[in-house]
Amino acid sequence: MKIHLIHGIHTTEDSPVKGLIPYLTARGFRVAYPEYGYELAVETRILNPIIEGVIEPYVDLEDILIGHSNGCAIAYHLIQKNLVVGGAVFINGAIEQEIKRPPTCGFIDVYYNPGDQITEVAKVAEEFGIVDEAWGGLGHGGYLGSDPSIKNIDCSKTVGLPVLKEHGDFFSPQNLKSWGPFLADRLARQQT
Repeated sequence: MKIHLIHGIHTTEDSPVKGLIPYLTARGFRVAYPEYGYELAVETRILNPIIEGVIEPYVDLEDILIGHSNGCAIAYHLIQKNLVVGGAVFINGAIEQEIKRPPTCGFIDVYYNPGDQITEVAKVAEEFGIVDEAWGGLGHGGYLGSDPSIKNIDCSKTVGLPVLKEHGDFFSPQNLKSWGPFLADRLARQQT
């Protein structure tokens, strides 16, 4: 079992998303980081399916997909293909709030904060049809639905952890020192 950590748009090789890797490996997870390069929002309608096609053959039974922003859209499209995966984690996901978890995906954790204005813009861009059709405000408002296997984690109200107020706050070094172990420990507990 491995984790596929999928970054968002406007990402270079020194992406702060990579900062999560040491926390995951410390808990014994193998991590694949598909570095697909810098992508613009308007390119997501065309490039996301290509990126998904490149990643899909490497996703094995019970793997976990972790996405940030547009990486969540890529992960979401992959699980909608009914790949059998252990679960998915969406961190400030630039995807719709009414997501559906297929039975082939064990769980989905949604990390969001109401200060995430980027995903609010993503929702508008999707309404105009200029970005990936799955884009929406999940990172701002969390999951809207009743599936008990989809858990909302409001990062602006989690006791004992830094309050997150913006789209990329999870990955800032000072916040990741707390949130990285929290996420890795939560995943480790779900594997037992």
